[in-house]
Amino acid sequence: MNRITFLGTGGARVLVFKQLLASGGLWIEQADTRISLDPGPGALVQATKRKLNPTKLDAILLSHRHLDHSGDINSMIEAMTTGGFNQRGLVLAPRDAYEDDPVILHYLRGYVRDLLTIEEGATYQIGGVTVRTPVRHHHPGEVYGFVFESPGCRWSYLADTRYFPELAEHYRADVVVMHTVRLEESDIPHLSIPDAKRLIEAIRPQTAILTHFGMTVWRAKPWEVAERLTQETGVEVKAARDGMRFDLPGPDGGMSSVRVGPRTDSH
Repeated sequence: MNRITFLGTGGARVLVFKQLLASGGLWIEQADTRISLDPGPGALVQATKRKLNPTKLDAILLSHRHLDHSGDINSMIEAMTTGGFNQRGLVLAPRDAYEDDPVILHYLRGYVRDLLTIEEGATYQIGGVTVRTPVRHHHPGEVYGFVFESPGCRWSYLADTRYFPELAEHYRADVVVMHTVRLEESDIPHLSIPDAKRLIEAIRPQTAILTHFGMTVWRAKPWEVAERLTQETGVEVKAARDGMRFDLPGPDGGMSSVRVGPRTDSH
């Protein structure tokens, strides 16, 4: 089964520090390949809480080095490699996650079979999944999103960025997961809800999923924001929730989503 599990939907620093929402990033199961994407603070705890086994990971991907995305990357590397006793797996991250003031510790790097650096416009093969990093984002530091492809399945992940028109063309897919930190447009280099609407109308995916919420979006009740965007765009828009599992298209073309647990205002 091709599936995304949301190990956290919190995005702004204060929201993450208070853990009003969890911040563990995404767990991806696609084409018999398991990937941890942006394992922020609590990713290891959230994975085991959802009965996901980090020792079975095939790869860990990092969109950028900021701590709300990378806080648990070292713990996840240790778990993936069973504390270094089983050299395996792949880590893919921007260059500045390794250099200068690195977030990936040096002593762990030899635990991993492949340690790769993201290049703009590059393509990587991770198990049964082809991963593309189409464009560098407009955000402090070195930031990239991802496009994931396997037979019958193509979906994209828009990590933190300021809006720019070329985003839509780079991330065309049946399912688009996008970070929406801001409720309204501002000078802060993050996507806002109006930016998300522009992208949804330009891409026209089957499903758009909002996640990585800041406080203003959280206070506005993301599920209500998503319902409004669905009505305005004619595209199915969902607000991710901590622990939500979403079934991606597979070789047979089927797709559905599953909500885990009751809706609450905390994780």
